[in-house]
Amino acid sequence: MTKVILGNDIAQVDAPSGRRYGGNMPGRVFDMTPGDAKAVVKLGGALASLSGTTRRRLAFRCKTCGFRPFIASCSRCAAAGREGECVRE
Repeated sequence: MTKVILGNDIAQVDAPSGRRYGGNMPGRVFDMTPGDAKAVVKLGGALASLSGTTRRRLAFRCKTCGFRPFIASCSRCAAAGREGECVRE
């Protein structure tokens, strides 16, 4: 089974297998078959990362301030009105 999180904007989803996920529980983690999970992710759900931590090797490094965001734009520089250039290490 694959774990999927329904986004807060998704009230419920009828999956290809015929199962219904959601109801009044957006943001909750659901166990789904791989086929259902693939379809729900296309509709806006997200695969759950239940490992606890994200590996640092996945992070970027901001050349301006040294922050290590997990996306290619630096939120610290954006908040300070600067444009931080991030590169993957």
